[in-house]
Amino acid sequence: MTPKKQSTINSFFKSSNKSSSDVNKELQEISKLSKETEGKFSTFTFNKNENNNNQKNKPNEIDKNINQAKRTLTETESPLNSSKRRHNSKSQTKLTPLEKQIIELTEANPDKVLLIQVGYKYRSFGESAKIVARALNIMYIENDSDARFSYCSFPDVRLHINLQRILNVGVKVGVVKQMESAIVKEVEKSSKSSDLMKREITGVYTKGTYMGDEFIESNLVPNTAESENPSYIICIYENLNDKVSTLFGLVAVQPLTGEIIYDSFTDNLTREELETRLLYLRPSEVIVVNKENDISSSTLKSLKLINRELKFVHKQEHSDFKLNLEPHLIEYYTINFPTSIQICISELIQYLTEFKLNNIFSLPQNITNFKDSRKYMILPANTLSALEIFTNSTNSDSTKGTLVWLLNHTRTRFGSRLLHKWISKPLIERNKIEERYQAIEDLASGYNHVIDSLMGQLNKIGKNLDLEELLIKIHYSSTLHSTRINRKQVFLMIETFNDLRKLVKSFEKSVVSLNLNSGLLKEIFQDLLEASKSQVVENLTNMLNPSYLLNDSKDINDQKITFFNLKYQDGGFDKIINVKNEIKNVEFLLDEELKKIKQLLKRPQLKYITSNKEPYLIEIRNGKQVEELPSSFIKISGTNSVSRFRSKEVSELYKLLQYHQELLVQSCDEAFQDYLLNIDSQYGYFHKIVKHLANFDCLLSLTAASNLKDRIKPKLTDELIIDVKNAKNPIIEQIRENYVSNDINIQYDSNRALIITGPNMGGKSCYVRTVALLVIMTQIGCYIPCESASVGIFDSIFIRMGATDNILKGNSTFMTEMLECGHIINRITNRSLIILDEIGRGTGTIDGIALAYSILKYLIELPQQPLLLFITHYPSISVLEYEYPKIVKNYHMGFEEIQTDSNFPEVVFLYTLESGVVNNSYGLNVAKLANIPNGIIGKAFEISEELKNKIESRDQVNFINTVKGVLDNDVNALNSLTNYLN
Repeated sequence: MTPKKQSTINSFFKSSNKSSSDVNKELQEISKLSKETEGKFSTFTFNKNENNNNQKNKPNEIDKNINQAKRTLTETESPLNSSKRRHNSKSQTKLTPLEKQIIELTEANPDKVLLIQVGYKYRSFGESAKIVARALNIMYIENDSDARFSYCSFPDVRLHINLQRILNVGVKVGVVKQMESAIVKEVEKSSKSSDLMKREITGVYTKGTYMGDEFIESNLVPNTAESENPSYIICIYENLNDKVSTLFGLVAVQPLTGEIIYDSFTDNLTREELETRLLYLRPSEVIVVNKENDISSSTLKSLKLINRELKFVHKQEHSDFKLNLEPHLIEYYTINFPTSIQICISELIQYLTEFKLNNIFSLPQNITNFKDSRKYMILPANTLSALEIFTNSTNSDSTKGTLVWLLNHTRTRFGSRLLHKWISKPLIERNKIEERYQAIEDLASGYNHVIDSLMGQLNKIGKNLDLEELLIKIHYSSTLHSTRINRKQVFLMIETFNDLRKLVKSFEKSVVSLNLNSGLLKEIFQDLLEASKSQVVENLTNMLNPSYLLNDSKDINDQKITFFNLKYQDGGFDKIINVKNEIKNVEFLLDEELKKIKQLLKRPQLKYITSNKEPYLIEIRNGKQVEELPSSFIKISGTNSVSRFRSKEVSELYKLLQYHQELLVQSCDEAFQDYLLNIDSQYGYFHKIVKHLANFDCLLSLTAASNLKDRIKPKLTDELIIDVKNAKNPIIEQIRENYVSNDINIQYDSNRALIITGPNMGGKSCYVRTVALLVIMTQIGCYIPCESASVGIFDSIFIRMGATDNILKGNSTFMTEMLECGHIINRITNRSLIILDEIGRGTGTIDGIALAYSILKYLIELPQQPLLLFITHYPSISVLEYEYPKIVKNYHMGFEEIQTDSNFPEVVFLYTLESGVVNNSYGLNVAKLANIPNGIIGKAFEISEELKNKIESRDQVNFINTVKGVLDNDVNALNSLTNYLN
């Protein structure tokens, strides 16, 4: 402790009559000394070289020690301070400039969790700190005097990783960065500058809007594992027509790819149509607009059903459409879209503005309609779930066992996303399907140097370089001046386009003479060849430093400076060149100063050294020579044996050098921004190339799936039939060996309704799923597993399968069945395939049989005449075959009944489809397979046999009475009965 400080503290313990002004002076002096000590602690704590090696996500012990040191310092220096703190409220406590800045930022952003850069750390304060500490599992350090400044912190190098973890909690995060450089402030000496560092929010993120923005400063290519199927942000406009129907408008945006999907439709209280779209889009955030006080209960239940953690907001008044768009875009959207879609677009623009993503709507070429009845098959939500198209019902974390898993052999992320769309929207135009088949034949026909070379280019792009994502990031970064992409990503993207250009150009003659029958492949190669003739990519490549990737420096500023090829005359790099010349001049002056110092110290071999990242130092051994140095020499650092200095002139020149280095970085940033604008001006050119690469990738994927064992090309027919020999379930046969194949024979003019009975677990559901999957694969354009196939073209597949209730919607199992049946009945066309599994089992037996019979009879008699597969455990329904002999056919799954030592027969499943009806479901056999004790099963068998005998006796009595009535009254009825029995 210095004598001055000791004297000041001792004065408080002497009895003296001092005036209040004297006391205040002493308090001010103590406060000054306290701040000096705090400054020393802060200098020690925020030394970057030392703190970068701290624990990455563990409690920061240095921060903890500082807090304790501050408390100890206050207690030892002034007993009056603790008393003063107890009596002062928060409003009376004098805040430091940084604390005032923190409060201003927090009050201006009450809806965000703020991460504030302070030195080389990011800190979160108050309530935000509690959320961050829980999400990251780091220490939350309380401030006893003011809870607003309780905090948690982590090193700035962990921002990208920790930000993702915080966003997964479902909050909106604002990143606050230091916007000034200390050296620039010092050199420019602005009269308005203060000691407080300027801080601003540089980015606002949610889970659905974060695109790895904070990773860019590492200048690495981020791992975009989650970007293969990124989430959507959806706006829904609901207009209640009446108590039953609601008119919906829906617009979904995928910020990571720039994709925009819209749709307008009418839905009933079940929200089946809405759920179909939500199931496909899987949104992370939803905005609902209506004129009511809240989201309608039916819509709210559907949103929660899709994702319980879904973030959604309600707006009663929509924003003005014309205030959010440029005039030419207003005209485009007004002419081409209904009011409900315009409202959704306007709301999304307003919502995305905060995240600097609103210019996504300046790319109308990315807009597509969710459905187009003239082009794609309708696959409702129940169909997608029942067939496990995208999601595995037993393990939602894995796609294994789904149709996507079977067909996805893509090489790129943009190709994988397009394949998902192909699978969800099978084609219904015969010529379009045939085009894909022709492309598969060409690709599988044998070695072709051009095709193989392009495949190699796709392999090189791989899953780590998402061209579609990079293009939209450049669009955001260039037009809204938000940094969402780093230089290495841009360099790799342009290099990839240039490699593709050179590849296609080298095959110009070969491309022209390619012996291809596929119109799709011809279009792809011709358009790529045309694009290779443009100078766009070549000019952009010439602006880049070809040796940029060889620079392994981890200094981000060094990466910025070496990015461009300054020798390229048309690059527009004059400002950068001028600043570099200024730096050379300063470096020359520093060398001149070194010569003077050599003469002064009489050391001709003297050189500048760098110590702890401090350059331009003169190192001198401690002793006489140090004592003889001029007073203008400033000591920077030292050890027991040496001291390191800068002369006054060198110090000033070094500050000037730092200033010009900062200006150089700023100039490079400006040039990079101009470069991004240049790329974005050619967005349509690049997007077209990526679209062709994605189509080529998908065709290669379907070719790989079609080359699996026992795959054949189905024959398309205009008649609505499914005639397949030795068909196999395409998914199960890849997972299990010795799969039993079955024939499928459903005809439009005969045998168009199949009633399927049979034992539990006998393969009924698997059979009907196989039928639906083969139809979907056929219309996607993929070969199917069978010996031969003739398949008609369907425009919709409707499935009611499974016995599940819907507690969230307040619906029982039976209510769910009836609602889904009603939805199917109202949407049937003359090219629909309908699959109904055990209709009526959600209620009593009598009501169940009556409803199953009535629904099936109604569907058979419909004028649309759809193809129908009906699974049931009610054998009495089989009488419909006799009522409609040319339409309905009874089938069952094959089995063999064997006798064992147990009291009941056991069943061996054959899994083959056979003609006829089975009256026994053999549920006791399933109980045995489930390891139910034999005693329980034996007792159940006894009861079952007793009930069956009673029913048979009753039926015999009814039969005798019927015969007697016939003999007495109606001989014609006897003939009818005889035909029935036969």
